[in-house]
Amino acid sequence: MITISSVVGNVFHDKQLKEKFEKLRKTENCELIKFSRLELDKTRIRRNTDKGTDVGVVIESTKRLHNGDVLLSDPEKFIIVEQMPEKVISIKTKKPNENPEVLVTLGHIIGNRHRPIQIDKNGKIIFPILAESELEVFKKLFSKIIDQIDIKVEELIFQPRNGIDVHEH
Repeated sequence: MITISSVVGNVFHDKQLKEKFEKLRKTENCELIKFSRLELDKTRIRRNTDKGTDVGVVIESTKRLHNGDVLLSDPEKFIIVEQMPEKVISIKTKKPNENPEVLVTLGHIIGNRHRPIQIDKNGKIIFPILAESELEVFKKLFSKIIDQIDIKVEELIFQPRNGIDVHEH
């Protein structure tokens, strides 16, 4: 078993690690270790990589793993964290900036459900769900503004916006 106590860096934030990852990505030396979003918060976890390497992660309680974190980078092995996609509801207003009532209503209803949210670069509001059946619940909750929004279920890597990653109930 390989024991990891710290993160080398992140391929999305470190140009050299990204280049190394791009070179090794399709070789036997590059291994992925998959975690759900909720598992990324754990400070102790044991998992096998996609190539079968047994890895134990033991990090400080103030740290957390992120998609793209490099756990090991040496000439023989490059191990990277891959966050698994999950079901989410995505909401986009049909006419952004025209009706603040729509945005306030969305914020109020989602906030009352204590959901972490992600807001993408196009202003789409995204939050995780447990089952696709939740779409009908949210359509009912948004009934007064449903004709002013596009709402659908998607599967993607959810990354809560910094500062608003509340714990789900």
